[in-house]
Amino acid sequence: MQQWWVYMVRCADRSLYTGICTEPARRFHEHNHGPKGARYTRVRRPVVPILLLPGGDRSTASQLEARLKQLSRANKDKLLMALREEKRRSPLSIWIEDTDGEQGNDTVA
Repeated sequence: MQQWWVYMVRCADRSLYTGICTEPARRFHEHNHGPKGARYTRVRRPVVPILLLPGGDRSTASQLEARLKQLSRANKDKLLMALREEKRRSPLSIWIEDTDGEQGNDTVA
């Protein structure tokens, strides 16, 4: 079974975009450089990945993506803050940007 990922990127205008993919590096490149990036992100480049979570199969990843997209911006920010705190306690549990703006990439498959 193919591994699906749920991701969130921060756009140049500070808005957030959430999606799913099977190859995160390729997808982030498409969002920033290619014509296959989402229409939303094509006009808000560059985008910076801020969250990457294993989503299991496509159905499960799509359900998680839908739940994240339903959150208000304030609740997304609270979630990202809580995940940053979780990363401090258990560094290999998730991938999310650091509070000082640097990016980490300590994911667990």
